[in-house]
Amino acid sequence: MAAEAKTDQKVFSPPLQPIISLRGITKRFPGVIALDHIDMDIYPGTIHALLGENGAGKSTLVKILYGIYTPDEGGILINDKPVTITSPMDAMMHGIVMVSQSPQVIDRLTIAENLILSLKKYGYFATLGRISKEIRAVAKEFNVKLDPNTEVWKLSYTQKQIVEFIRAMLLGAKVILIDEALTYLPIEEKKRFYEFIKNFKEKGGTVILITHKIYEALEAADMITVLRRGKNVGTLTRQEADIDKVRRLMFGERSKEITYERLPPGNPSGELLEIKDLWVRGDFGEYAVQGVSLKVRRGEVFAIAGVAGNGQKELIQAVVRIRPYDRGKIVLEGVDLKDKSTYYLRVNGVGYIPDLPARYGVSIENTIIENIAVLPTYARGLINWEKIRSLALKLIKEFEIKTPSPDTPVKFLSGGNIMKVLVARELNTATKLLVAYNPTRALDEATAIKVRKIIKEKVRSQGVGALIASEDLDEIFQIADRIAVMNSGRIVGVFEAEKAKREEVEKLMVM
Repeated sequence: MAAEAKTDQKVFSPPLQPIISLRGITKRFPGVIALDHIDMDIYPGTIHALLGENGAGKSTLVKILYGIYTPDEGGILINDKPVTITSPMDAMMHGIVMVSQSPQVIDRLTIAENLILSLKKYGYFATLGRISKEIRAVAKEFNVKLDPNTEVWKLSYTQKQIVEFIRAMLLGAKVILIDEALTYLPIEEKKRFYEFIKNFKEKGGTVILITHKIYEALEAADMITVLRRGKNVGTLTRQEADIDKVRRLMFGERSKEITYERLPPGNPSGELLEIKDLWVRGDFGEYAVQGVSLKVRRGEVFAIAGVAGNGQKELIQAVVRIRPYDRGKIVLEGVDLKDKSTYYLRVNGVGYIPDLPARYGVSIENTIIENIAVLPTYARGLINWEKIRSLALKLIKEFEIKTPSPDTPVKFLSGGNIMKVLVARELNTATKLLVAYNPTRALDEATAIKVRKIIKEKVRSQGVGALIASEDLDEIFQIADRIAVMNSGRIVGVFEAEKAKREEVEKLMVM
């Protein structure tokens, strides 16, 4: 069951004058209206959550506010004065800074080196000593500990996001856009971020929190705006909002399908995949995976919980043979995979869902149909385009992919709908084993639960095995038959899912 949100019962009244007003914002892409005459007010000294299902338009709206897109109609007012924002530089000139889900840092550089590169006000001749001093001052003000001389690759995901917040402070941010940056942190790590942004708010700052996690909005926000199909369907104060009311605004009748009850157990029937004493290096030569051993059976979901940056990504990439390993064994149905290619796995029924679909999973310049056609199953010999078109239409309907047609280039879809294309394709591919890292990242609540049900049904009815690493504990506890916790490159605990306690798993994740 998802963790219940605890809300502040203090009566909240927004200030009289908004700091940002959006009026009639409209944006069209080929075949779709992404935003349809959006009106919205953001008040100073508040945390304002922007919620919506995949394709609702929230990312498009934020990109307009940050100058990545320009609206086709409508305008932006700051402190009641019309402004034109055509680039992130324009946005920053108005005190608007974005913190994205993926930290925008160069891992090989130190914290100070990263920040001096991106802060124009320091000029070409600024010293690292000067910026280090300012980093320490901001960190102290917000009660966090960071050594400016630390190389970024040594930081946890949480620490990298704090670096992004410090960058925003040094840029003189008045409004911070937080784009899904908190979604997959365990509760204790989220609390650190909540303290950070509430501290910023108390100093007069404003936060726009973009999320598809309703509990996150209820926990942190003073106000909540819900977008649905490109329209603003409601803005609520924290006192007015509750989980059922917000779900109805987001999903309509689909809200009745949302439940976090544990899915029915699988039907384990024998060993499918064995990983034995595996050692895998990270991007900078360090051992990201250190002596990991585990077994995945047919007909079960083996789920790995852990905070980002603890070796899960490298482990998953080694299993699907896109990352080499130094020592140990990976054996699939008795076959040692050491000298096998990713192609071998694909033609032998292994599906793979990476957490960054646009980078690792799909070709955004190609259409949905073409992204299905590249699979070895269909790309051998003459391609039967009519068969692939029929499959594409079936998957679009089943996964409710919002697209004008199967001939639409993937780059014109929202991030959540790109993820749906990838998940739909890979579940169709996985006839023996599904390997996934955050398989429902970027999916809204209703769609994420639907995908988990589809995965579990495939595992139960077809005897497929699934190895899933996820930073979303709601996902882990809903879908898993067995749960392993990964910390600092090692497996530090394994539990039968029906006996596992969330508090114990979280403690192992952050110890």
